[in-house]
Amino acid sequence: MFTRRFRMPAIAVIAALAFGALGTSAAEAKPVKPGGVPGVTGVATWHSGTTYDVAATWGSVTGATSYRAAIIKGSTTLAAKTLTGLSWDPTITTGPGPVTLQVQAVVNHRKGSPTKVTVSLPDEVAPTGTFVSSKNDATKLGTITQTALYDDAGSAGITRTVYWGDGSPTVTWGPGSTQITHTYTTIGRYVPVVTLTDASDNSAPYTLDAIVLGDVTAPTGSVAVSPSSGWAAYTQVEATPTAVSDDVSPSNMIKVQVSWGDGTTSDSTGTAVLKHVYAAAGTYAVATTITDEAGNPTVLPSSVTMTSDKVGPRVTLTLPAKKHSVRAWKTLRGKATDAQTGVKTVSLKAVEKRGSVWYGYNASTQKWVKAATKAKAYARSVAFSRRTDPQNRWSAKLVGLRKGTLVYKVKAVDRVGNASATVTHKATLTSA
Repeated sequence: MFTRRFRMPAIAVIAALAFGALGTSAAEAKPVKPGGVPGVTGVATWHSGTTYDVAATWGSVTGATSYRAAIIKGSTTLAAKTLTGLSWDPTITTGPGPVTLQVQAVVNHRKGSPTKVTVSLPDEVAPTGTFVSSKNDATKLGTITQTALYDDAGSAGITRTVYWGDGSPTVTWGPGSTQITHTYTTIGRYVPVVTLTDASDNSAPYTLDAIVLGDVTAPTGSVAVSPSSGWAAYTQVEATPTAVSDDVSPSNMIKVQVSWGDGTTSDSTGTAVLKHVYAAAGTYAVATTITDEAGNPTVLPSSVTMTSDKVGPRVTLTLPAKKHSVRAWKTLRGKATDAQTGVKTVSLKAVEKRGSVWYGYNASTQKWVKAATKAKAYARSVAFSRRTDPQNRWSAKLVGLRKGTLVYKVKAVDRVGNASATVTHKATLTSA
């Protein structure tokens, strides 16, 4: 028998072997898609307001290079992060209820199937509401009107109870109504309390304004308004209530309102001091009204006169005895006075010519800045801002002062913005 043998070319053999080797290597290098993540758990703790701290943990997945974790509520991702460890502690902002904790393993760049667990966010916040109490003296009917109601888990789960303050049993305020009424049997002062409780048993009481029946006597007391004169835009006028009392209402529940006579009012209760600054000059009729809980008013009139301060401060310089000594001029001194509203600040700029070169002093950096001209030196300088002491004195220290021609300018501003005339002085410094 004749057998024909074929020989494969050497190049083809090498190529086949290489292909086989590469094919095996590529198959081995291809990452396997990871499976689910075991042991995923999440525990939420209420932090404050509408924020929660979530402690999430999970078990390891063989070969995982990272884990992609997320907390989702509905279609909204509240937090997400890629981690290499097996735990995560995010803080999320949302209302109470269930959220989904999702964790998936990643092997190189291949994501595995996400493992999802439900985490319950506890409701720890009490409901809120606003209420207004009113009365009818003739019928002794008290009324409470609800003006707002809210709970982070929804207002539908809120129950409302009312204690009317007269010793009668607490009643439940039925759903759907914004008003509830009660008929008192005798005249007097009654303080109703509305208590709100949500479905998670979080509760909050709201003490309302007193319902006062049969009180027709106005409160008594005095309110001192002082000073009776001062400077517009500066002087603070105070209204100080004293000896405020009423036959029914406690003194700390008596309302005090001051109408300052310039279109503004201030309100407080009891003996709290009210304060005001008039923007413009003039004589103002001040009316202070003290009102008890039954609405009985007492009006106490007074007046104040405000004057405009249109005069700026006066600045003087204190010159050293050694007029040409660098050491003597290192600290610049003087006084600034204002007889009306007082000096607010003293501003000082200094420049020096050394040979033919000008320098401006930067009070912030305590450096001399080179400039081409005197005007440019002033422009590049940064001023001192100083306050005066009880003797109206001010001072400013120049660091790095040298021989040359020192020129400085000083001005002051009072407490309503009036500026003094600028005082300029030049000193020729020829000795240390």
